Amino acid sequence: MKPFLQRFLTLGLAVLLLLSCVACGQTTDDPAATTEDPNKSPVTEGETQYDPMIETKNYEKEFYITGVYYIREWATAAEEDRGDPFMDTIYERGIKIQDHLGVELVDIDAGDWLSYSNNVIRTVQSGDDAYQLVSTHCYQGVTSFLTSDAAYNYADFESVNLDAPYWALDFMEDVKIGDQYLIGYNDFCLTSVNAIVFNKDIMAEYNLTAPYEDVRNKTWTMDKLISLISNVARDNGDGVWDEKDTYGISGWGWVDTISFTTSCDIKIVDRDETGLYQVAYENNSEKTFAALEKVNELYNNDSAHYKGPNGTQIAFNDGTTMMYTMETRNMTNLRDVTFRFGVLPYPMYNEAQGEYKSLNWNGVMFVPASIKDPDMVGDVLELLAYYTPPVQKAYYEDLLGSKLSDAPEDAEMLDVIWDSVVTDIGMVTANLTGMDPLLYMFPNLCLDGVQGYSSYVAKNTRSANRALEKLFG
Repeated sequence: MKPFLQRFLTLGLAVLLLLSCVACGQTTDDPAATTEDPNKSPVTEGETQYDPMIETKNYEKEFYITGVYYIREWATAAEEDRGDPFMDTIYERGIKIQDHLGVELVDIDAGDWLSYSNNVIRTVQSGDDAYQLVSTHCYQGVTSFLTSDAAYNYADFESVNLDAPYWALDFMEDVKIGDQYLIGYNDFCLTSVNAIVFNKDIMAEYNLTAPYEDVRNKTWTMDKLISLISNVARDNGDGVWDEKDTYGISGWGWVDTISFTTSCDIKIVDRDETGLYQVAYENNSEKTFAALEKVNELYNNDSAHYKGPNGTQIAFNDGTTMMYTMETRNMTNLRDVTFRFGVLPYPMYNEAQGEYKSLNWNGVMFVPASIKDPDMVGDVLELLAYYTPPVQKAYYEDLLGSKLSDAPEDAEMLDVIWDSVVTDIGMVTANLTGMDPLLYMFPNLCLDGVQGYSSYVAKNTRSANRALEKLFG
């Protein structure tokens, strides 16, 4: 496999765009930082590693991590979870922190994705030190922590060095509230994006060629995708077209379609000429509508089976869809499929775009403002990121690479996907008034055949802009 992990993890986070977990691969100016330390995470030959130089301590405490999305499963691991290389690295990270600080990482449930933030905020308001780290949904609850004064300022931790290579400082600067870093992101966060998986057996049955060369040549576009899936459809014989039949492409249209916004290089929120965040659709209205029409052509294609929020999905594992849009974190469920499959990035709008873009669906990190031991919390936060490179390698390379790809081309495609990760402030702030409909604009309008685009944008933009200005102004 090509070393896509290192390339992906060393990408900087550009304003509003690039949000990736940065590998520990920079040289420090402090000569003491190169001193051998038994707690130092492993370094590949030829590399140097930044060392936080946190002294060995014995807090004799537990560090409570809560959250939603995949992080509750992958934040900590017990002895009985071992046996899988990925879970082994999570377990070993916890042991390193326990040996270094005398702190045990504990996963604790604060509720589902709709309730967790309010549950955590109530503990903050009561002064209860119930949680030390909250890993959020990709947007649900994020702005609630900010508007409830429930978040601790990362800059107030003495041992947290936001300039260290494993902190995503550029992104944290972008979402800074006043002079406070209330939203955190570092290597502990494992990025998840939408990608396209495809059934190689169905593709061969229809005498189609996997578009690897198009991806390499940067000619993998919406038009190429639509052409590839069109006319790939087969009724199972009952005369009713439903989820039991075979299709060219399918997936959960309600969420998967949003990522086409980003892959077509359309921003939901961007800075205006004064530096304030504003809804960006109207600034690029002609391109946005043209991209929306392409996505609608795919979504409502006779060979597509996309459903809205309450529709029945086709399972890719059943082998009845040639292509399927899904999050990379869910690809771990494909290890036992009985057919050959591959992976592709979402296509560009057109060849002039020049670069692939994959929207980050990962959440961010909050530290509750009610923590009682900021020294301990700061030390753990720093070491959680510092000791994460082996976890990242197992996730990006082993778990989503060699285990899921049966050809070098698919590893190469994963390379492209991880190198193209971006974020959009419209995702992070989707709970603001008017912002949620704008995040879901592509799937919403595809349900209605893209009718009413201009009125839809105008209806929601004013309230969203006011909310953005109030939050960041």
